[in-house]
Parts: sequence; C-alpha cells; structure tokens
Amino acid sequence: MEGLTFRRAAPADTERIAEIIFGEPRPEAIAGIGFGRVERVRAVGRAYVRMPGSPQGWQRTVVAELDGQAVGVLQAGSFREPFRITAPLAIQAIRIYGPLNVFRLLQAMRAQGRVQARRLPAEYHVSELHVHPEYRNRGIGAALMRYAEEEARRNGHRLMSLQTLTTNPARRLYERLGYRVVETLTDPGFERLTGAAGNHLMVKDLL
Repeated sequence: MEGLTFRRAAPADTERIAEIIFGEPRPEAIAGIGFGRVERVRAVGRAYVRMPGSPQGWQRTVVAELDGQAVGVLQAGSFREPFRITAPLAIQAIRIYGPLNVFRLLQAMRAQGRVQARRLPAEYHVSELHVHPEYRNRGIGAALMRYAEEEARRNGHRLMSLQTLTTNPARRLYERLGYRVVETLTDPGFERLTGAAGNHLMVKDLL
C-alpha cells in the first residue's frame, strides 16, 4: 500500500497498541475473558500492554503507519511467551473483575493453556497481528505478515508459525499467504467459555 511504513514501537505507542489490539475484541475474547462484557476485555488488555516487560508491550511490537498514524501492530519473533499473571496484573484483575470473578478468570486461562500449540524447532512465530478497524481490508495485515517473513529470513529462520482460533476468519488471509494447518487443538471447556472449539497451528516454509 502506498504510504505504508513500518517501525519499531516506542513507549509513546503503548496506548495506541492497546487500542488496536483490544479496542474491538473478537466475540470469543468477550465471552472467554470478558464474561460477556467488552469493557472487561479492553480494561485487562490495556493493563497487560502497559505492564513493564509485557509480551504484548511496545518492546515486542512493530507498528504499521499510514500518514503518520499507527494503523496496525505486529508482534513476532523467535520466542513464545504465554499470558502470565504478575502481582501488578493480579491487582488490576481484582479491580476489573472483582474478587469473586478472579477464580473464573483463572479457569479461563487454564482452558486457554490447553489449546496452546507446541513450539516448533527454529520457528519464527507471529503471536499478534492486528489492524485498526477503520483500516481493515486495505492489505495492511498482509503487508505486516510479509514484513515478518522478511525479518525471519534476515535472522536465518526457515519456518514461520502462528496460532489462530478455529473460528477466526483471518485464517483465509493466512492460507492465501501460503500458510497451512498442521495441528488443531480443541478442548470442551475452552469451547464452552469462548464458543470456539480451539486453535489451529499454521506454518509456512520460507524459501
């Protein structure tokens, strides 16, 4: 896309990163960690992105810009870090969910862990790819994926990987870009919470 540029994120991008990732959460997230309330997903998402050293923080993020505005984010690399509860985040969770709902949140996290795909040798893993709703269907997501693949090649990787919900329509984008499903993990508890059977692990060989 003409005028689209990429750069490493900076601390000043933190709120925009949170807005792009969690501003319009998918129904599965609203049901699973929001317990039906979109405001909960946004609040806990913002807290997680703001958390120092967060896997979803600015240090791990590439920003796509159009006309000086951040319109998409990519988080990818030769690492995979699961969602984790730290003391500051636990305090935020109690404030957001209330003490009676924290146990339910932990149950949701355990269910999510049961549908996490295995790590593959020498993979370059795309953990987050999001485009602001106002800028979707313009090829920005595909451009971010190509950026990730170029970065992987520069670092000597020959395999891309990503994980996506079984209900996520973005799977069609990944397949158009050459990714294929190699494993599907399902869990009845996860499906009861989110409405999605589980996750697909998709990979692409880099030539």
